Amino acid sequence: MKKISRIKLHRIIFLIILLAGNTFAWFIYTSKIDGRIDVHVKAWDVVFESNETQIASNVVIQVSDLFPGMDNYSHSITAYNKSEVSASLTYKLLEARILEDEYITVDGRVERGEEPVATDLTSAQLISKLANDYPFTISFAVSNNIIQADNGASQYTISVVWPYENNHDALDTQWGMAANSFKGSYPTTSSIELKIKIFITQNMDTPNHSSSPSSSSGQAPSSTPAPSSE
Repeated sequence: MKKISRIKLHRIIFLIILLAGNTFAWFIYTSKIDGRIDVHVKAWDVVFESNETQIASNVVIQVSDLFPGMDNYSHSITAYNKSEVSASLTYKLLEARILEDEYITVDGRVERGEEPVATDLTSAQLISKLANDYPFTISFAVSNNIIQADNGASQYTISVVWPYENNHDALDTQWGMAANSFKGSYPTTSSIELKIKIFITQNMDTPNHSSSPSSSSGQAPSSTPAPSSE
């Protein structure tokens, strides 16, 4: 009995150490939005501590249904800065799938450990394409690029909007039929999937100040990112 108790105590101590060292608050959930949109998100709210120079991790967004007049989808991730200096929030779009259209950016190839190919878009180019080349709009926004020290916060928001009346009747019909056909062939597969990497970087030489809200191209810092967590 003493041996069993000693083993259990060691396991408890090991678990406490793991929890104490984990700065990411990870959760997976499914939220039901009014209408036919079932959204599955792997997301995180992150706390930036004083002993870190950069943290980075991946976010996966999945939207099940896609059709004209769908309810607007919006999901925000909040980063909190508990350090004594300001920090920057930047991001890169790694991969996107819209029905059967699949894209991997240059950064996505690097993330996979692959060599980029000539047809790969940059993160900024793919963000622009998703905002302009479809009858619906997929957009990304950062409330504050600079997160102030001492409990400052910034929100990173992903939105999908497809209004019923948008003066794109031909495209609405084309993509509406494509979306319906896709769900008929792949009923359990999401219509949209986005893979994004978010970076929080300490600004050692930057005065502590806030920035205006922006919809940036998501350029990540030049420093080497920390290993991502799933």
